[in-house]
Amino acid sequence: MKHVVFAHRKLSFGGGERVLLEQVAALAPLPVKVSVLFRKEPGKRDIEPELRERNPNVVEVLHLPGALGAFRWLWRTRPDLLVVCNHKGVQRALPWLARLGRRMPTVLTLHEHYERHLRKYRGVRNLIHRWICTYDFTAAVRKHLSAAPCSIIHPLYPRPEVQAATTEDRLAARHQLGLSTTRLVVGYVGQIDGRKDPAGVVTFAEALGEVDLLFAGREEAETAASLDRRLAASPLRDRTFRLGPQADLRPAFTALDLYVMTSRNEGFFPIALIEALERGVPVLAPTVGGIGSQLRDGDGGFLIQKPDDRRSVPAPLLEGAAARLAPLMSDTSGWEAQRAKAHAFGTALTRDYDAAAKFREAVAEWL
Repeated sequence: MKHVVFAHRKLSFGGGERVLLEQVAALAPLPVKVSVLFRKEPGKRDIEPELRERNPNVVEVLHLPGALGAFRWLWRTRPDLLVVCNHKGVQRALPWLARLGRRMPTVLTLHEHYERHLRKYRGVRNLIHRWICTYDFTAAVRKHLSAAPCSIIHPLYPRPEVQAATTEDRLAARHQLGLSTTRLVVGYVGQIDGRKDPAGVVTFAEALGEVDLLFAGREEAETAASLDRRLAASPLRDRTFRLGPQADLRPAFTALDLYVMTSRNEGFFPIALIEALERGVPVLAPTVGGIGSQLRDGDGGFLIQKPDDRRSVPAPLLEGAAARLAPLMSDTSGWEAQRAKAHAFGTALTRDYDAAAKFREAVAEWL
């Protein structure tokens, strides 16, 4: 059997890890064995059970963080194909392997078009046989990396059909979570870390006015402490609900009138946005990553124009978005129309898109 090795940053839950999982699953119909290497958070193997379930040909999942260990393992294993995404140890090992005559077909998955992101791969750019881009930023790859072929594969995967939440569903979710049934509820559901910049959600909600603010998801410790400080001086401090990690996030999504994302940067289109949209929850998001290439402003989603990937969304932009959305959200029938548009767009986004077939096509010549 051919042997494919995936080298990834980590195995805890996240958008990039979902791409890894779906790439591994895409090879399940083929007679190839699979190994997965990862470099961070050895105690967090959140997606390993699903990796093994979705592809029974996964032979090992190995924490292998450093360049020397990666060098030795790859020298000994000699895989038929290496699929890399931000595994620094493997990236540092590849030039040494090449110098000693051990080159292997290598595909590298890129999630962002920003130069800062692409710069991480300059040391291996001449060793890459194909780039996989999660949206079309081929020009940036050509400018900063190499002329190797690019495959554009959106991380859109088949999802069970989800019905839009009804008024009764929203009321039941709010009762369950202890939220107001009379005020608007806005917030963010998903992983909460510095990159997601939850303070921006607070700033937007403050400008919106008399609302309940909801956060649900695992909070990274430093970000949680920063959010504590931000909320201590906020008029929303007594109307903010922080649920932490949830076994089932559906009630949190269902309870929302508006899903608010204020990330500094993102990849193609965060899954959390899809989860909100397909439940009929309109979203507000910055034009980072591929979001602006898919979300239609005013059609179930609203955009904040943000040109950079480093800084927080400026407060004037958040306040301007609140001023724009406040009258729309107060119009009950108009906002119901936005809910319907959100549901239609969210469900259509993943329909009939076969990312697994596109990945198999991208790597077919080595398998």
